[in-house]
Amino acid sequence: MKAAIEAMKQLEEKEKDKEENKESYEKVAKLKKLKIIEVEQLLGSVLELQGFIKLHFQTPEIRRDIIIAFSSHDSKDRQKYQSIKDLKTTIRKTLEGTNWKLMSDGANYRLGMLSGRLRRYEKEEDLLGLVREDKK
Repeated sequence: MKAAIEAMKQLEEKEKDKEENKESYEKVAKLKKLKIIEVEQLLGSVLELQGFIKLHFQTPEIRRDIIIAFSSHDSKDRQKYQSIKDLKTTIRKTLEGTNWKLMSDGANYRLGMLSGRLRRYEKEEDLLGLVREDKK
């Protein structure tokens, strides 16, 4: 009986949270939930326009979320930090409004090759965190 009451309380709290944060929940519903191939095609074309060529994804790590490492070559004559900044900015803008995000460790640069990792968010609470983070 106690377990049923506790479950009802949690359900009530969740419904109350949904009403208080209705805007965030609506944004979560509107997020584009892209497959890996869609992300690869989307980023490939956008990055190529910015001078980042030969985008390559490695085998995904399947954990709580899906994490996928990528690499690309900088075809323009840029300084290391400018190249990293341009890549990160392009990826963040391109993936805005989707369930994918560049991981916090950002991008690495070595001899004209850039690498980094992307994360796919799936669970509703993670997507809410993503929307709230974008809001800030």
